[in-house]
Amino acid sequence: MIEAFIVSVAVVACALYWIGRLAPSVTRTLWQGAGSVLEVVHAPAPLRHAVAGRITTRSGSGCGGCKGCGKDGGGCH
Repeated sequence: MIEAFIVSVAVVACALYWIGRLAPSVTRTLWQGAGSVLEVVHAPAPLRHAVAGRITTRSGSGCGGCKGCGKDGGGCH
């Protein structure tokens, strides 16, 4: 029983991670909800700040983790 719970949590965490990488607008609403909950329960400020950092949109400039950035004078592929 506990093993199934642990595996389920791991699968959900991995799914949320990849959804966040592939479609950040989807997970942004989840982070906004988490931020609201943290405000209501008066969570510590560093935790609220970390969640707020996930909610803000980042600019489209730069490579954002592209491994081929800057090679041969080109940008991301």
